[in-house]
Amino acid sequence: MQQARDGFMKLLTLTNILSKLQRPDRPPSNQESQGLTIAIIYGLAARQHMQRHLLHFLREAGYPNTTLYGHLQANTIANDLQAAANKGDNIVVMGFSQGGFEAVRVAHALNQRGIKLSLLVTIAAGGYGSVFMPHRWKDNPRSIPPNVERCLNYFSVTDALGTDRQFKKNFAHATADQQQVENIFFTKEENIPHIALTKCYPASSVHPRVKADFLQRIKAELAVFRKHS
Repeated sequence: MQQARDGFMKLLTLTNILSKLQRPDRPPSNQESQGLTIAIIYGLAARQHMQRHLLHFLREAGYPNTTLYGHLQANTIANDLQAAANKGDNIVVMGFSQGGFEAVRVAHALNQRGIKLSLLVTIAAGGYGSVFMPHRWKDNPRSIPPNVERCLNYFSVTDALGTDRQFKKNFAHATADQQQVENIFFTKEENIPHIALTKCYPASSVHPRVKADFLQRIKAELAVFRKHS
């Protein structure tokens, strides 16, 4: 029992150290927000992947005020987004894998501060990520806090890293009447692996459903805020 406790404390210590090493990839300081601030959160060992794909994709799509954060930076993210919300920006948070867990944690932190979250997108936030990371054992990425107006939750049935074995456990659910929560999943037959869920380039190698139901869908969702910003 004591060995298990010691191992747990070592993992928590390592987590705290890693959190200090994760530096956000921010847009230039002179970049205008255009009324919309986007935070995307990468998963374990996925920083470069997210830089090359989703971060580049969003900035190229006309959303330069997008920052990439690590999956152990909830307080930093919440502080940044609170400052943006105080300026009147709409707030969007997207998280992949461990970053999906962190995205929901950020949403809870903003809820405690009374800050509305216009859109929350969670991608592959489940599976082994909730088993082998002790600091996640109390997290519930499926319960969406009431300050989130709209949530899109993505998962692939064949993705053991980010999908729970019991199918129904992967479904996010609202906690307030006015929330819109949508669960979008990719089937066993489509066989979309973990990393392919956020692959954007080259376009010819992106799975057609990922292209249509994730990338194009995200563009459509963000365009609404652009029109009203």
